[in-house]
Amino acid sequence: MKIISEQKRSIVYFDENNETFIKNFKPKFINRLKYFFRLRKYPGNNFYFISLELQKLNISTVQILNYSHYSVTTKKLNGIPLDKYLQQHKDILYNFIIVVSTLFKNNIYCGDLSYDNFFVINNSIYALDLEDYRKVRFFKRNTNEAIRRMKGKVDDWVIEEIKKNLNIN
Repeated sequence: MKIISEQKRSIVYFDENNETFIKNFKPKFINRLKYFFRLRKYPGNNFYFISLELQKLNISTVQILNYSHYSVTTKKLNGIPLDKYLQQHKDILYNFIIVVSTLFKNNIYCGDLSYDNFFVINNSIYALDLEDYRKVRFFKRNTNEAIRRMKGKVDDWVIEEIKKNLNIN
């Protein structure tokens, strides 16, 4: 197994024999308290929960093989990162607009909806890094804040099209 990504809050391993990724989460102490007191889902559990929610909305995700509070194991996707795919296929942005609009319409929030957090397989978009998504039940997240956080991460006209889909000025 080799480390393919090591960041402050997570480490990702790739198991070449099984073609799987193992992502271990290293949350801040304050977040560990939130998990313990059930104010927030553990990242591995949330990854699985959001995967199920996205599947209900016909949004493709990675295949989860195993998960626990602080870890998730997924099957390797044989595709292309959306940010690289866009270099030759700009038309897929309309699919991206539909995916993001669908998330917002269903009260699913993510603060990092950038092109590099999606994959393309057979012209279908797959959502990655699901541990950071939130399904808001009682207090609707401010969609304008989520859209503001997309600025600089996606094309401006894409943001405008998402706003049109959501009837936001």
